[in-house]
Amino acid sequence: MHSNLISGRGAAFLAAALLAILTVVPAAHAQNTVGTITQLQGTASIQRAGATIAAAVNMPVLLHDKITTDPNGSLTLGLVDNSSLQLGASSTMTIDGSLLVNGVGAPSQVGLLGGHLHSIIVGAMRGSTTTFQVNTPNAVGAVRGTGWSEDYTDQQRQGFPTCLQYTDVDVDEGTVQLCTGPSCTNKECRDVQAGHHLTLACCAFFEGGAAGGVGALGTAGAIGLGVGLAAGVGVGIAAGAGAFSGGGSSTTPPATPSK
Repeated sequence: MHSNLISGRGAAFLAAALLAILTVVPAAHAQNTVGTITQLQGTASIQRAGATIAAAVNMPVLLHDKITTDPNGSLTLGLVDNSSLQLGASSTMTIDGSLLVNGVGAPSQVGLLGGHLHSIIVGAMRGSTTTFQVNTPNAVGAVRGTGWSEDYTDQQRQGFPTCLQYTDVDVDEGTVQLCTGPSCTNKECRDVQAGHHLTLACCAFFEGGAAGGVGALGTAGAIGLGVGLAAGVGVGIAAGAGAFSGGGSSTTPPATPSK
């Protein structure tokens, strides 16, 4: 009878331990979940824990996921309080940080390694204690706005002979603060107001005026900008709808990360 009592207690202990494990696993998964794919056009994939899986509508996205859309693909990541991240075609985004917003997991920092990302941040994710960043290889974007688009390219642009890193920001509503990245020797930040455009070429800012004004830099201004980058000095060039401010640009652009 004594052995039966021990056996009964042992079985009860094992059952309780198993229940605790089964409870912790979903909780940990929920804590790492930062959003859900709510829309998908074409095809996209997610790299997770060393495996590549096809993206699908209603699929949870987790911390440290790497999302890549194909040339025919785009997707929307739904977040808490109706916030969303809309990833364009041929784009790559990483989920680099997370936090809890009203008890729900949400991204606190994402990386745009290439392509186009449109962010809509509303509700609690815009709270004074909530931080959200969209970072590229040459820029750190601290968000105080509601809606804005961000593009990152690593292809040479006409008139920029020494630069292969470009972050472009267009703000629809609110304000977005764009800062030079960790690899830049000049530490600068610029606020981009609603309806305006800002380009960070390597480590130098170009204020393009109205949103979508990246093309406002004329040929002469672009050539002058390229000369300023090559010389590594701060210059001011009036060009098109805005002005370029060198701010100590590096002669050699930061290395472009592999994709």
